[in-house]
Amino acid sequence: MSTLNSVDRVELCESLLTWIQTFGLEAPCKTVDDLTSGIVMAQALQKIDIVYFTDNWISRIKPEVGDNWRLKISNLKKVLKGILDYNQEVLQQQIDDFTLPDISLIGEHSDAAELGRMLQLILGCAVNCEQKQEYIQTIMMLEESVQHVVMTAIQELMSKECPVMGGNDSYADIDRQLKKTVEDLNQALATKEEIAQRCHELDMQAFHVQEQRDRLRLEYIELEERVAALQEERGSLLAENQILMERLNQSDSIEDLNSPVGRRHLQLQTHLEQLQEETFRLEAAKDDYRIRCEELEKELTELRGQNEELTSLADEAQSLKDEMDVLRLSSDKASKLEFTGGVL
Repeated sequence: MSTLNSVDRVELCESLLTWIQTFGLEAPCKTVDDLTSGIVMAQALQKIDIVYFTDNWISRIKPEVGDNWRLKISNLKKVLKGILDYNQEVLQQQIDDFTLPDISLIGEHSDAAELGRMLQLILGCAVNCEQKQEYIQTIMMLEESVQHVVMTAIQELMSKECPVMGGNDSYADIDRQLKKTVEDLNQALATKEEIAQRCHELDMQAFHVQEQRDRLRLEYIELEERVAALQEERGSLLAENQILMERLNQSDSIEDLNSPVGRRHLQLQTHLEQLQEETFRLEAAKDDYRIRCEELEKELTELRGQNEELTSLADEAQSLKDEMDVLRLSSDKASKLEFTGGVL
């Protein structure tokens, strides 16, 4: 498991500052100084659980503190106490072996590393509350580098969380719930892999359909050019035939096949009939190609729709996998606690 050292704490603060901005809070929350008064964190906690962090609770946070670091520390103490009480009373867990933030450094010196610890505790409330799925989905939408830091912070915090003592039955219930969730997420992961394979197959199928469609289009264009050439040749023959007919009126009979005009007329007539037959055949083939192209267009559209749907399912499965990573850690921790409780 990744751990966060003193240097990483500053990076953690920056990443969690980005995360806290997704809450859409009234108070400004773009810089470290914006958070040192405790107002932003109090509003975030109320967003996480308005039933617990009521208006009455948040009214105890002084809104106008200015640069008065003593008032800031007073607010921060109330926020920290609220976080710890929420963990114990609502989430039924306590945080052991986790260095609590030094609120004096936050209030008086705007210490980013200590503020990172404070925000990490709020993050723990978010990913364990009733709306945790919503907050996890929001984390999945963050930039990848920010997402990685936030997920590492969650894992570190969860490794420090212990259920409030309630007997071995409590451990067993938690362990069963977590194992069931992990099983569901493993199933989702397997489904994701099947979807990915199906997406690949559809991509290949769509590629072949596209190739076939392009080939048919090329053949269709060639047919059109050939039909145009035949029609042009037919027009030339008709013109020549007309000239011969005019000459015929002045000389030999067209019915006399022994005469030059008669023989030429017969040749032209035969060639013209052949051209007409070829034209009809090509026109029919062109219609067949057009119909086939339309069918392939429809098939390609359907394949793309299926691919988009499967891609969406794959993205959802990826989100479930990320949640599974977090819950697997909780399951391991619960199993360890159950074992410890049994020994005691």
